[in-house]
Amino acid sequence: MHSLSKYVFYSTLILYILTLLTVSYVGVYLTYVAIPVIVVSGLLMKMFSKKSSRSGAVSATVAKVFNDANTGLERFNENMYWYNEKNRIIGEKVEPYNERIQAIRAKMIEPEVKLKYETDPEKRKILAACLDSLEEGIREIESEKDQIKMAVEIDIAHKRSNG
Repeated sequence: MHSLSKYVFYSTLILYILTLLTVSYVGVYLTYVAIPVIVVSGLLMKMFSKKSSRSGAVSATVAKVFNDANTGLERFNENMYWYNEKNRIIGEKVEPYNERIQAIRAKMIEPEVKLKYETDPEKRKILAACLDSLEEGIREIESEKDQIKMAVEIDIAHKRSNG
């Protein structure tokens, strides 16, 4: 009975903690089920434990698990720091390009509407050509943004590897 309650206790506890760490919203039903299961299985585990159990081995195992979890969280935290730093720098550097794209899109509104209602084939060709040139301008700016993103990612990778 001790081994069963131990298994239920640790598996429920680990799954509950992982759920809390990885899911943005945890419903109350999960808490209403998980907490009582953890408490009851913990009490059963304690009640049916052998009196001559090696608490030192359990403590060492729990300490190792927490140490490994802490190491993993530190690595995750460092990865998130560099990810956020990369996105911050990219955001700052591509802001003028995004403004240029917005300006081009604002220029595209009128020709798009006129193209929709124009019946003269010659004027439709002219409007379509105008829109194509504006879209080509957007593609060129997007290409420049991609070059900036690549340079920033390379720079971040160098910074990360150096220190």
